[in-house]
Parts: sequence; C-alpha cells; structure tokens
Amino acid sequence: MRPSFQRRLLASTLLLGLSTPAFAQTADNADAPAGDETIVVTGSRIARPDLQQASPISIVSSQELKLSGKPNVEAIINDLPQLIPSTTAASNNPGGGVSTADLRGLGAQRTLVLVDGRRYVSYDSNQVVDLNTVPAGLIDHVEVVSGGRSAVYGSDAIAGVINFVLKKNFSGVEANANYRLNEAGDGGTFNTNLLLGQNFAGGRGNITFYADYIKRDGVDQSARSYTKQTYTDDGEGGLAAGGSGTIPATRMALNNTQYKFNQDGSLSSYNSATDAYNYAPSNYLQVPQKRILLSAQAHFDFNDHLTLYAEGQFIRNKVRNKLAPTPFTGTVELDTDSSFLSSDAQALLAAADTDGDGYTSANVYRRMTEVGDRISDVTNTAFRTMIGAKGQISGDWNYDAYYTYARTRQVEKQYGNVSRSRVEQALKTTYDADGNLVCSDTSNGCVPLNIFGEGNISDEAADFISITTRNVSIITEQVANVAITNSNLFDLGAGPAGIAFGFEYRNEHGSYNPDEALESGDVVGFNAGDGLSGGYNVKEFFSEISVPLLADMPLVHKLDFNGAYRFSHYSTATKNVSTFSAGLIYAPVKDITFRGQYSRAVRAPSVSELYSGQSQDYPTATDPCATSAATTSSTLSASCLASGVSSSALGTDFYGGSSQIESVTGGNPDLREETSNTWGVGVILQPSFAPRLSLTVDYYNTKIDNYISTAGTANIIRACYGDEANGWTPYDSSYCSLLPRNSTSSEIEGAVNLQSNTGGLKTSGIDFELNYSVPLNFGVFGAKSGKLAFRVAGTRLIAFDLNPVAAISALNQNCAGKFGVNCGDPYSKLRLNNRITWTSGPITLGLTHRYLSSVRDDDDTTTYTVEKIKAYNLFDLALQVQATDNFSWSIGMNNAFNKKPPILGDNQQQSNTYPSTYDVYGRAFFVNAGVKF
Repeated sequence: MRPSFQRRLLASTLLLGLSTPAFAQTADNADAPAGDETIVVTGSRIARPDLQQASPISIVSSQELKLSGKPNVEAIINDLPQLIPSTTAASNNPGGGVSTADLRGLGAQRTLVLVDGRRYVSYDSNQVVDLNTVPAGLIDHVEVVSGGRSAVYGSDAIAGVINFVLKKNFSGVEANANYRLNEAGDGGTFNTNLLLGQNFAGGRGNITFYADYIKRDGVDQSARSYTKQTYTDDGEGGLAAGGSGTIPATRMALNNTQYKFNQDGSLSSYNSATDAYNYAPSNYLQVPQKRILLSAQAHFDFNDHLTLYAEGQFIRNKVRNKLAPTPFTGTVELDTDSSFLSSDAQALLAAADTDGDGYTSANVYRRMTEVGDRISDVTNTAFRTMIGAKGQISGDWNYDAYYTYARTRQVEKQYGNVSRSRVEQALKTTYDADGNLVCSDTSNGCVPLNIFGEGNISDEAADFISITTRNVSIITEQVANVAITNSNLFDLGAGPAGIAFGFEYRNEHGSYNPDEALESGDVVGFNAGDGLSGGYNVKEFFSEISVPLLADMPLVHKLDFNGAYRFSHYSTATKNVSTFSAGLIYAPVKDITFRGQYSRAVRAPSVSELYSGQSQDYPTATDPCATSAATTSSTLSASCLASGVSSSALGTDFYGGSSQIESVTGGNPDLREETSNTWGVGVILQPSFAPRLSLTVDYYNTKIDNYISTAGTANIIRACYGDEANGWTPYDSSYCSLLPRNSTSSEIEGAVNLQSNTGGLKTSGIDFELNYSVPLNFGVFGAKSGKLAFRVAGTRLIAFDLNPVAAISALNQNCAGKFGVNCGDPYSKLRLNNRITWTSGPITLGLTHRYLSSVRDDDDTTTYTVEKIKAYNLFDLALQVQATDNFSWSIGMNNAFNKKPPILGDNQQQSNTYPSTYDVYGRAFFVNAGVKF
C-alpha cells in the first residue's frame, strides 16, 4: 500500500466504520489527509479528498487477506456479512470449479466484480467473474459497495460492486509462499507468487510483472464420517442411510412392481430403505485445482497531459469435478429368454410380453459402475488486454480513455458417459446359429450388455457403451470507455464540486459448442444440452456530480449532495433504458453523520439467459403423486390421474427413493431487463469523547422487478397440484403441461423450467459495524506499547421475499431465516464477522469469529427430519511476525474448534449439508512466508 494512500485510508476508517482491520492502523492514523491529495473510490469516478460517500463501503486490506490463510480470495470475501456464499471449492454438483461472489444473496450475476474500477474476465456466458482469476498477491485492498450502482458502472451492479484495487508503482521484488492443510491430513493447498516492479525515468514510468501458481488437492466425501454416506429422512424423525434408486444391480419397474436383480440374474423385491445406492463416496468434497496466472502492467507519464498505460493478464485454470457412475434410466426392450437371466426372471418377462415378439418393455434404473466415475476435466484459458491514456485537458479538467478485450476459452472433457442408443442396442439380444447370445443389431461392434446384477457388465460391453465427450465455450467482452472529470468545478463555500461524464461501448458474445453426442441427447451421465451462440452490444452515456452544499455552520458541519445518471441503448429487446441515483451526506456536528442514497438500477439479460439452448437438470423436488397424500386427498388423486399417473402407482414411491426430478432448463430470447429500486439511510458515530470508537448503522431496501430466474421445478409442481395448505387445489392447472410423465413409470420426465421474468424480489436489512481500540503501555520484542482492537461487523436480514411465478402470488417465498428447495443457501437473519487484534512491535495476533444465526426449512408442504439448522460459530486464529524489514511470516488455524457442519437428509444441497455456507473440512492449519527487496 502506498504510504500517502495508507494515511488517507486509515484516517477515514474511524469515521466511516470501514472493514479495514484494526491491526493495519498506526498511532498517527488519525491525522487528516494533507494538502490537495485526492483519491477515487469505488462507487464514483470523481476524485475526492476523503473516502466518505452516501453508500456504505467496506474495505478489506491485503494484510487481512494474508492473515486469513486462504490463498484464493473467495473465502475472505465470502466471509463478509453482506455476502451469501455462492459457488466455492466445496461445490462439486452443482459446481464447475469456480468461485463467485453474491452480494445480498441476489445472485452472482447481480454483483459486478471490477479490477481497478474496470470490468474483468468473465468465466461463462452469464458474464460472472471467477474470483480464482483475480491476482491475489497483487491486491492492495478490496472495496465492497452495496446498493445499486448501475448509474456509475452499468448493467450487473444491482446488488453492488466488489472492486479489487491492485498495487501501483511497485518497485522491487516480493515473493510469497503459502501452504494450507486440513487436520485430517488432506486437502493440501500450495500457493506461491512473485511480484517484480521497477520505476524508471525519474519515477515517471513503471513496469510491474506478477506470476502466481496454485495447486489444490481434491478431497473425496469418503474422507469424512459425516459425508461418506448419503443420508435421507427415515420418516420417523431421524436420518438413515439413503441414496439413489438407480443401483448397480439394476432396479426394474414392471407392472407397477419394483424389482432388483441379483448377480445370478434372478429377481427379488426392491426396498428403497435398504437397496438405495450410496453415491456419496465418489463425489468431491473439495474440488482439485491447478492455476497459473501471469499479469503485467506498465505506465509512462509523458507530461501532465498524457499518460499511457497498459496491462494484460493470462490465466490457465484447471479443475476437476467427480460424480458417482452414470445413472441410466428409461424404458428399454429386454430379451425375455436372455441367457443373462434366471429361469424365473425369464418367465416373469415372458408373461409381460403382450405381443409375443420375444421382448418386453420395462423401466430400468442401472448405475453403470463398471464404466467408472463420471469425471469432468475443465480447462479455462483466459486473457485480458487493456490500453489507455489519461491526463489533464486544461485546468482541472482531466480525461481517461481505455479499451479492454477479454476472452475465455473453456474446454471440458467428460469421462464416464454412456450412449443411450448403444445401451438399448446392446440390451436387445438374440441367439446366433451357434446358440451364442448376440446383439440383434451387430453394427458398430455391438457387445451384449448384462445389466442383470451388480458387476456383470463385461469390459468389452463397457467399452462399447462408453462415450468421452468434449465441449468448448468461448466468451468475449470488449469495452471502450472515455471519461471526462473535474474535481474542482466550482465551490459554494463548502468545498469543491466535482463532475464526471463520458461514453462507454460494450460488446458481449458467448458460444457453447457441446459434443455432438451431448447435443443429440444420446449421452447419459453428464446432462445433455443444446449449443449456444449469441451476443449483444450496448452504447451508454453516463454522468455524475458531487456538490458540497454547506459546511462549518451551526447545526451543519457538512452537507454534501451526489447524483448520477446513465442512458443505455441495447441491441436486444431491452432497447433504451435509464438509470440514476442521488444521495446526501449530512453531519450536524463533527461527531455524527447521516447519509442516504436512492438508486434506480437495471440489469440486462446475460448472453446465457437469452440464448442458451435447452439442457438437462436434476433439481430436488417432491412429486405429491408419489406420496401418501395422493391417496388421502380426492382432489390431489384426481389431479394425478388426470396428469397421467396410473391408478396402481398412485401414492407409491415410484421414484425408488430418489429425491431429484429430471428437468429441462434453457434461455429465453424474449426476456426483458430487470429494474431495481434501492434506497438506504445510515448514521456514522465517531464521538469526540471516545476518539478510538466508531459505529456505523445502515438500513437498505431493494426491490427488483422482472427478476430473471427459473420458476423452479418444485414451484411448477405446486402450481399444478397445489399443496397441503390449500387442500391440494391447483393454483393454475395450465402449469401441468410443463410436467410430462413417463407413460410406463408415471415419473415426471423433462419438467420444463426455462428462464423467465418472474414476479420479482424484495429484500431489506441493516448493516452495522463497531470499531474500538485500546492503547496498551506494554509491548514485546523491544516495543514499549501495543494496541488491542475490537471489531464487530454484521448484517441483520429483515426480509427476503421472492415470487417465483409472476401470475401466482400465493407461491411467494419469504426466505429471511430460511433455507431449502425454494430459497437455496441459508439466508441467516443475523450474520457476524468479528475480530480481536493485538498488535505490538513486529507481532500481530488476531482472533476472528464468524456467526450465522439459525435457519428453518422453507418447504411448508413437507416435514423433514431437520427442520431447523442451529446457529453456527467458527473461530480462526492467526499470528503474523514481521521478522525484519524484508521478511515476514505467519501461521494460523481456520475452524480452531473443529466445528462440524449441520447434517441433513432430504433437504440437503450436497454432501449432506450446504458446503459453501458451513465448513465441511474441519480444523485446518496454514503457514505463510514472504520476502521483499
């Protein structure tokens, strides 16, 4: 951190209640900024003499990142109370090996991630930044601004902005190495980086190079006692060993009776309580990763009127996801006299052969363990280039113009898939002239497939049905931006007013080219899907003003106004939209400041939301026709029969214990833009009688119309059939057309769950932060004094209301304090991140406490074994030692008390819990060392 900026930043910390850790402060921090120094902070393009603005801003320093012991920035960012953990290293299915940020829980696509105030590299067609691609060792600090900021930065900033500010004018050599290991001896993560910088031409120029490497080992779910077995609700208030109804031995549904095959080809009754397949051990608990990141930046000041600057990044990120072997399900033709079958099994199938052709149609559910685990190897190769010029136009007028181009190419190789057509071909057998069992159709080298018992598929048959697929995605973004600023436009006697205006052009394009087998729908294993190709461009004019109105008057120590406006023209159906914001800062006396902000923000649909093809999905949902309610409610019974459920299947578990329903998701080119209205008011207290005490309290309220999302399979089912609360009366029976059923098994297959403009979202809450420090008159290692600092930072969630189906208000979900099939990740009403730090001389010792209040299940239609997750506490401990001016090291523990995650059954997300929210690894240790010359 540059010294002059450090003084300004830390001097403002007490006033603003920022999240800068207390250990970064020094004894002379309270001095005000000197001279005419000005800085630009996230949320504005206007340079100001301080950090104060009408929207709350949190700042995380590079030192706090280092003390966290977590080499990727995702973990420390997701610990902030304003964020709901999104996709992380613990996300295996769904996952993808990426890490994203989700302010307020509004969705990662509504949080704009910037690097040095500019858009960065998207990892997919949702235009979301993977935090793995941000150069952690180059970060000076992170600024988090909540509330709609579309008027300043454009689309995607509905929830707010996370801006990673990188080091500037670095001169010298800095190298760091970090290693983290779980107490269980697994999950080792090694990270090392090198920073080289050199000033030249008397400080007018600088060139900086940065290289970063990380290797993270995978951890299987089998490595933890609480994740190695899939749990399910036992129906009696407890948890039992559960799993999938698609089993290695093959489950068969015939004439509404469930069977399983034994290894000798004979049949026995299937029991979901004892025969379900435990798919947990094969899944990753921590996704392995290898990443190399190179970054370079340079600038040269020709004169006051021209500074040229450029930067570039190259990232190659390799991750792997692993799932249990492919579950093959469907209606197939079985040879009634196959030699793979016992005589009793042959007789049973022959009795069901109604047309006498020697083949019987049956529904089979086979786990293809002989083919091996499903593996997804993903390699993301991304680069970003930027060139720009800035300088003084005349007087206080300045300009800044730049162009960026970013491109991400993702190559995914999938192993463990099988071909549906080849499975069906290999199952339809006959006998040749010599009495050998062969395929009826011998093309492609067909080998008979013995699915009638666990382990019976031969290597030759496994090779015949296996498919390795390769999918390629390419995402590009171009941005051209010109901004004109003046931070001393005029002065009303309270300080200089500032203005900024300019133009921006942005072009987004994405393509997804799935393997031909995946696109054809012939692949079973990883979800099949259609290709994607599309994009859009937007042309924008933006303006911003900041005006100090009054100062140093009775009852008006300070009164400032700010406003922003942006006009955007999209090439899509969004067309012309406007966004704006306005805010006030009022301090009647020096000790207390009030602030308020109103923002109108817009988010245009992403490339994926507009143009993605249809693909398979398997969300958790309950089909009421497969529950006992279908036999006790005449209304529900009639609805189920009308939708295609057979009378013999009604009220039985015809899903075989599985809690997932096959669905189809995809884009919608007719989507309209989201619009949001956010307002907030707050107070900042820094009493003069307690100069080391500060308190900030801010209320926020956000309403999003035309919220873009899928309705959700569970909500479509409720719309069609109703729920227990309304006596199983359909809310809108037209939604039943989105729930096609298999005519043989009665299961819902291919529920249509496409993107749409839903009924909207409303959320409100209170952010607060308290900072206090106590000077100590003793020290260590030659220091004569020290400091004990306290910080309490938190968010109190008041409301989070989502209407997933615009036409049915009765399906509104209140997610505050809830988790589950409708709300997803836990939305705790109270989230805290507290820290106690002791500093003396070269020693910094910190204790961090993270708290999540209890949450309840959101599904009123089902009573689960775990209806409530208790409050959750985690503690981290870190010690940093600045041994010399050139060498420092730190050690620490994450999850110091080895807190286990809450364990759930049918209402879990994955790994029997919510692994992005609750720690699934247990106690972990880290060590970090750094040298600087």
